[in-house]
Amino acid sequence: MELQLQHLCKQYGSKCAVDDISVNLVPGVFGLLGANGAGKTTLMRMICGILKPTSGSIRLNGKTMQELSEQYYAHLGYMPQDFGFYPDFTAHEFMLYMAAVKGLSSKEARTKTEKLLDMVNLHDMADKKIKSYSGGMKQRVIIAIALACQPKLLIADEPTTALDVTIQAQV
Repeated sequence: MELQLQHLCKQYGSKCAVDDISVNLVPGVFGLLGANGAGKTTLMRMICGILKPTSGSIRLNGKTMQELSEQYYAHLGYMPQDFGFYPDFTAHEFMLYMAAVKGLSSKEARTKTEKLLDMVNLHDMADKKIKSYSGGMKQRVIIAIALACQPKLLIADEPTTALDVTIQAQV
């Protein structure tokens, strides 16, 4: 699998947020480093299809996002820096809801929800309302949601924010 970013640019009026980024990414772990406001989140949002580039293209295995359509998004997991929760949902309810949004069957959603909540060490808190969670616990729910469909490509914006050192190492 190869993700190709070719001459990506994003303009907001006269402000250039991303300026001519070209890179080919193959399986592995990659990070973006830069100062606040450097365009890291904007770049990730373009890769995820949340923002449309002003110019340039994004290709997966040589095909554009438009050519692949839903197939592109089927390969993608996204962990935004700030994720909106329904505060009165429990982690278990929210995971099942997000699994349904992603098109998983009810049986598969239940199985994956249990497995992922165990993996992020939230099984004992799964039936507590998310509004009672710490920032680190909410971040672990985001991690579980991003992994629910076993994405081939995971885009994570500040994935270890609010996590303690032990959990950071696990991530």
